[in-house]
Amino acid sequence: MQGFLRRFRRRGVAIAAAAVTLPVVALLAQGYGGSPIWWEANTNEKMPLAALFRDSSGDILVYNQTGDMGTNGHPFFSKLGSNGRACISCHQPSAAMSVNLERLNERWQQTRGTDAVFAAVDGSNCPSLPQQEKSSHSLLLEHGLFRIYEAWPAAGVKPEFTIEVMRDPTGCNTDATYGLKSAHPTISVYRRPRIVGNFKFLSAGAFTADSRATTLEQQALDAIRMHEQGSGNIAPEDLRQIVEFEQQVYVAQSRDELGGDLTEVGGPEALGPWNMSRAKADDLHTVADRNLARFLTVQDWPNHHAQGASPRDAFRESVLRGSRVFSARTFHIGDTANLEHVAGHKAVDGTCATCHSERFTGVSNQGAWADIGTSIKGWIGDRPELPLFKITCTTGAGHPYLGRVIYTNDPGRALVTGKCADVGSFVMQQLRGLPARAPYFTAGTAKDLREVVDFYDKRFSAHFSEQEKQDLVNFMSVL
Repeated sequence: MQGFLRRFRRRGVAIAAAAVTLPVVALLAQGYGGSPIWWEANTNEKMPLAALFRDSSGDILVYNQTGDMGTNGHPFFSKLGSNGRACISCHQPSAAMSVNLERLNERWQQTRGTDAVFAAVDGSNCPSLPQQEKSSHSLLLEHGLFRIYEAWPAAGVKPEFTIEVMRDPTGCNTDATYGLKSAHPTISVYRRPRIVGNFKFLSAGAFTADSRATTLEQQALDAIRMHEQGSGNIAPEDLRQIVEFEQQVYVAQSRDELGGDLTEVGGPEALGPWNMSRAKADDLHTVADRNLARFLTVQDWPNHHAQGASPRDAFRESVLRGSRVFSARTFHIGDTANLEHVAGHKAVDGTCATCHSERFTGVSNQGAWADIGTSIKGWIGDRPELPLFKITCTTGAGHPYLGRVIYTNDPGRALVTGKCADVGSFVMQQLRGLPARAPYFTAGTAKDLREVVDFYDKRFSAHFSEQEKQDLVNFMSVL
């Protein structure tokens, strides 16, 4: 903490001697320069040591570990393709280095839909639609989804299944130019962008929803080619700078409206980006028994049982209970393809932490993919805004739980491998900065954290009580 404050002093922030005991968040709130609410490419804004933004439950803090940096000419903040975007366009600090619906809709109004984030290639439902129409960008504006388009079948892959388009609300999968029956057969699915940050804790393959990119370098090149419509032939030094920047950024909640400062002296060591950045190698993973994985312990915040306890204390008690539910409340995790890659078993009596076992990000220690049902019609329900595909597995192939015929709005990992067993499997996302980047799941099908909890409760018949559900929501809101 003292070192952090000294870094603020070196950057010209006047801090009175009496202020050194104030929480970092309070010092930032007193006026430490942050980052623009919406960051455009090539604007040469300064990336500060720390940038604080309001979100739905308090404040999100983006901590740039190496300190203030100019962005003039930096490839993460510069246009590297033909559509006016940079990496920063879809990884906004104010949205926990991702995007959120409030900021996107504000930007649409401000620019009348001309901002680069709405580029026709994937910021619209389909490039063939009239781009000036707001309805052509409904999936991005209403669900935070970008179009992910891939040749089908993937190069070098012999698929174990066929794909039939059953519903095509965007028109792209049946489009004469962009569809599955076009001259260059392409499948379009729609996904949320993942946050850029906390990468020290992510293993190879955890950078994209389908684990297509196994390194940050590969992910960056793919993003430049696809999302920025560039050639991908960037200088090795530019690629190094992008990856280096991504590895020095930490993102997490720093304050809660009810729970107060989450980064206070003596507070939970796993909360806040400052604490995350200081984690030692021995702290990177949880204990061997994933059912004991935790973010918080009862020692992190003192419990207050006295009559008339403050709302802050009551909220913190709820968060601690939620942490215990997350780590210790067991239920049967079954009918989940590829679960053995993240839990070591095809079915297991486990907890939320069985899969979300990485202490600092809530992903799997293995960085692997699994089918928890978020794109499968039978589990997530009918989503009329999304395409619906009928997957028919070839004889001798099949999904271990869904059989040979599967209805899904996104085949997930199967688009990379061509394997029926991978239909609906995705790499889990980080649990950090959640209040700044709703909605949730890969296709934005959970509008808030309560819907996330309700989905898992139904999916795995966990039978959470109302108290447990609210405690889980409060717990996830402070990460």
